[in-house]
Amino acid sequence: MASPPSSAIAAAAVSTMALADVTAGLVRGLPLPAGTAQSTLSASRRIGSVAAPRLFTVSDVAGVAAALVGIVQTIARDAPPSDASASLYAAAAATRGCAPISASPALTRAYSLARALCVGVEAACLGEAFLCEARTEFGDRQAASAARDRITAALDGAVDRVAASLGQPAAQVLTTAAGQTCAYLVDLTGSLQPLIRVEAARSFPSTALAWSLYADPDRASELVARNRVGTPFHMPATFEAVAPKTRA
Repeated sequence: MASPPSSAIAAAAVSTMALADVTAGLVRGLPLPAGTAQSTLSASRRIGSVAAPRLFTVSDVAGVAAALVGIVQTIARDAPPSDASASLYAAAAATRGCAPISASPALTRAYSLARALCVGVEAACLGEAFLCEARTEFGDRQAASAARDRITAALDGAVDRVAASLGQPAAQVLTTAAGQTCAYLVDLTGSLQPLIRVEAARSFPSTALAWSLYADPDRASELVARNRVGTPFHMPATFEAVAPKTRA
């Protein structure tokens, strides 16, 4: 069993290696352009294997923090938003286990730098996740409402930790990002149709159902994808669909 880090910088080095693994995991788990995937994965590996063992000052720690945040931002903005938001929430949660812990009060105080490093990357992941939620093309009202719930839950779970480790200004930035994104989603929700459950008498082809619901057989693929149907000629008798717009 490895001995706990004996200083603030040593603890930050341990956290840096763990955080580099988190950003590398983000890269591997998302459909990114080849160039972005290669550059961000290489950058994560360099931070974990080269930069982390060479941390000597607080300025060095600030440098790797900025580099890790930059990787998160690049990944978030080059990946499909709906995929990226889920992965970023997961990455934010993973950062919480990247700081070393100790029963020693002295070491716990020394590890505050490592905790701040981890919380900084967590805040970056959450901020980018909120932006990805705003860029996602939601197909129904419930999906947009669920995004607001995710944002609120993520903020509630992190804001006190951000304030304690990074200060109230950082917590306010994250809170503002969440609030503005939620306000946008509230407006968006009003323009979306709700999701409904359709009870058909029997199985029909998706094109027939799309025509019946929307007078548009081209929306058959939407029904197939939403209900994860493998045979579009035989839709289930009960399925989910976006409610058709009321004709004036």
